[in-house]
Amino acid sequence: VQGTPVVVDDEIALHFCWAYRVWPQGHPKAGQRVVFRDVLSRPKGRAKSEIAGETGCVEALGPVRCDGFDAAGEPVGVPVTYPFIRCLATEEDQSGNTYDNIRYMLSEGEAANVYNVDVGLTRTIIREPGGGEIVPSTSGAASKDGGKETFSVADETHLYTSPQLRGMYGTVARNTGKRKAAEPWMM
Repeated sequence: VQGTPVVVDDEIALHFCWAYRVWPQGHPKAGQRVVFRDVLSRPKGRAKSEIAGETGCVEALGPVRCDGFDAAGEPVGVPVTYPFIRCLATEEDQSGNTYDNIRYMLSEGEAANVYNVDVGLTRTIIREPGGGEIVPSTSGAASKDGGKETFSVADETHLYTSPQLRGMYGTVARNTGKRKAAEPWMM
């Protein structure tokens, strides 16, 4: 139900701890992401799209990349510079599973009062310092070529059975590696 917070139980908390791991201090890759591809697989009705939407909001606005370590050796987070978030789906109605959740979260409640975003039906523009955008997408791999996603959500991937949908997924997965400094990843 829209407006009802998603409960972050131990399973989801552990999932995010795993997904946002960084290499520890002293490692040659210290502070860099460990995970670049993530799978959230849960039974039907267990808020996967809502969790993906929450992740999209956090990737758009939150301190989700490591900018070094504090005196205690804990990672210090900073926002992504110009986040570009793409929500993939098999059809326009289904892309709403994730994108509509993002739209709702960024236009209602506390987020609407705190962050400067222009929420639209086909694109959300982030007006915070550094800018950014969030877009829903369906098939048409060629139209996704050249994108520089910092975070992508591929919802209901078991339905990506046509060559066009597999092509879209492959194109966006390749794009996700283009902005290495942003440490892009795909859920």
